[in-house]
Amino acid sequence: MYYGCCEPLDKKIEILRRIPNLRKISASYWNNTERLVDQVGSDLVLSHKPTPALFARDNWHPEMARTELRNFLGRAGGKCHVELILKDISTVRYQPQRLWEWAAVAMEVAEEFAR
Repeated sequence: MYYGCCEPLDKKIEILRRIPNLRKISASYWNNTERLVDQVGSDLVLSHKPTPALFARDNWHPEMARTELRNFLGRAGGKCHVELILKDISTVRYQPQRLWEWAAVAMEVAEEFAR
């Protein structure tokens, strides 16, 4: 069972734990990551969804994506199970290569924290 979307769940973990077979929850950018990680521990997978606003800017800045991912994994890495999911994108400003570059950045950052 998976629960969540864009809502902050960091204050609702005790309620969510009542859902039978819950295995994964949304960890959108609206959450307080520290609180979420502390409450979830290694019991559930945190499905991290970075803000899609990075792609809507006039200019693409992969370093901003790298910083955001490092911040999340720095708080969550080693304390809980995570997955990185990019979704809810409404525009890439006619530059789909932004998506491929984000994927490369995400892999690089994930490898940094996998060591």
